[in-house]
Amino acid sequence: MWWIVDARGCNLSWSRTEVIRNRRYGLAVFGSVALAGILLASPSAAQDGATVHEGLEISIDHLDRGIITPLSDCPPGANIVRGVIAPGTNDTEFVTVYLDFKVTSDFESVNWPRPSIHDVNGRAYLTAQTFQDMGREPEYACNFSFRVPVGMAVKELFIDDITLDLTAHDQ
Repeated sequence: MWWIVDARGCNLSWSRTEVIRNRRYGLAVFGSVALAGILLASPSAAQDGATVHEGLEISIDHLDRGIITPLSDCPPGANIVRGVIAPGTNDTEFVTVYLDFKVTSDFESVNWPRPSIHDVNGRAYLTAQTFQDMGREPEYACNFSFRVPVGMAVKELFIDDITLDLTAHDQ
């Protein structure tokens, strides 16, 4: 028998197999927690899913669908126009893609065209929104809205000459 004293000074009696089983469980829990901490603290995990292009780190936050949407420029500024699909129009909706941007040390001023999205058949949908003064803030979030047929399966977002896969975000 192995004797273990708890914090209150009471003796607890465990057999040797129970001690080994509990030690293995403790090591497994400790190892899992340590591995999770390492992965969360590593730069690659912090940038998971991000794409760096011309000094901007771009990552997809989420995708929404609706009949009312913000149409602000990127990064958000004074343009706070909203898009609304007219009542009775049941064949179109807005798909809004929310992106996070971080300006990296090698950023230089860029002039990107308006982004577009493509459906699974390759058809392109454009937005009215534009990029403006993209290095103004070190980090910012933007959204881009596209009028599409209701229920259209979104495949990818095109910004300048990069492609971001949206299939996992279109639920």
